[in-house]
Amino acid sequence: MGAVRQHGKRRSILRDSFSLENPRRNKNNPRMPNWLLKSAVQRAISFLPQSHRWNELLQNKITQSLALTPGRFEVRLRDTHRYLEQFLKFGAPNAGEFSVLELGTGWNPVMPVGLYLCGASEVWTIDIVSHLTPSRIRNTLGFFVDYHPRGALEKLIPRARPDRLAKLQEILAQPADETVDSLLPRLNIHAVVRDAQDTGIPPASVDLFCSNSVLEYIPRAALANMLAEFKRVARPGAVLCHFINLGDEYAKFDSTITPFNFLKYSDAQWRLLDSPFTRKNRLRISDYRELLLQAGGTILQEDLVNGDPRDLERIRLAPRFQHYSPADLLVLQAWITAKF
Repeated sequence: MGAVRQHGKRRSILRDSFSLENPRRNKNNPRMPNWLLKSAVQRAISFLPQSHRWNELLQNKITQSLALTPGRFEVRLRDTHRYLEQFLKFGAPNAGEFSVLELGTGWNPVMPVGLYLCGASEVWTIDIVSHLTPSRIRNTLGFFVDYHPRGALEKLIPRARPDRLAKLQEILAQPADETVDSLLPRLNIHAVVRDAQDTGIPPASVDLFCSNSVLEYIPRAALANMLAEFKRVARPGAVLCHFINLGDEYAKFDSTITPFNFLKYSDAQWRLLDSPFTRKNRLRISDYRELLLQAGGTILQEDLVNGDPRDLERIRLAPRFQHYSPADLLVLQAWITAKF
């Protein structure tokens, strides 16, 4: 019995240590390990056979960061509403028929389903690897259906159409023996597993491009190719709306460092310290602006969140970042809306 309790205690400590949403993390928590420990564990997992499966198991069973909770569902729906409103503000006037390309499907297809409910005629959601399962899809659909009777869904996405919500209810009422490839196409959603530098989508097909915390993981050269591909498949006047996290993610885990921590490491050093599963490109806001302009885009709106200048001043910048202005380096989060 004691062994069971001890095992449970160790698992609890590990969960607290690796959770990005750990409410108890603070400088006075003696159990909180340094960010370098998390980095070392992730690198060790990367050497295992089927390392991505082991990493998914860690996130699912220990940190529980993959589960779709009400809080995560609502955040994703607010983002969905924001993408749609930006499209309606800057895009083509005929919003009754619009198509979407989402970059980075993830584990729960909240955004594609939300955009379908709001009138999207077709949605492509692209990821380099598939994390979707029939149970995750049905669970996501269930959230939409459960939120509707109390009016909570309409508060989050006011443009949701009742006829399309009925389609979700129809799918959930059927036996749960469908596959990923048979479930989502019923909503005109195509989950594509391939490199987004070559989407396979016909030219002039997409009205709205969107992503949430994805661009920061794509190397600069690949991102340039990707935006060129988006330009190829975009309809005239297509809108791009992306949320980018430009900070050091280990700062969410270890309060002894700041979101500027990774700016003090050279590329060679950071390759040894960064997570092999989610490598950040460390591009700054000016780099994203330049890439969008080079792809033929026009930036329409930016909503930026800056960090504390005092935290930046305490960092000895690596040579790579010394030519950036302080205003450039201070940006930690960005919503960028552009147009082709």
